[in-house]
Amino acid sequence: MKTTAKWISENHYILNNSKYLNVAVTDPLSRDDNYELNCFDLVLMGFAGCVTAEIKKEINKHSIAIQDLVTDVSIEKVKMTHPNFAIYLECKVKSNAHTELLEECLEKAINNSMLGILFEKAGIEVHRKIVALTPAQFAEMYTG
Repeated sequence: MKTTAKWISENHYILNNSKYLNVAVTDPLSRDDNYELNCFDLVLMGFAGCVTAEIKKEINKHSIAIQDLVTDVSIEKVKMTHPNFAIYLECKVKSNAHTELLEECLEKAINNSMLGILFEKAGIEVHRKIVALTPAQFAEMYTG
């Protein structure tokens, strides 16, 4: 796999991968708003995808029955530290499994994901939370 970044203007770039996908992004350090896609947005999207795939593998290893799985990832600025942000990950699982077992699966998923390893090595804190919902609670969450 190969990816190329091409500078376009000021703080705008085009990313291209070997699968002919082009994505326009801005420099994450220079933007003042939250409307333009930047490189770090793509990293967070990748992290959510990696953790979701890894937790599904862990869930399968334990023969846990699930009906749905949603992973949300966000960042929050932290003052007076380096790096100056922390990552928050919340994984919602529709299952009747014990929360402790699902928490163990999530911990292993983060520790086994490539980006989780990179974040740890970079000193970026990843706060994690598992939300185990019964099928009825899960449906209620999305229907109001």
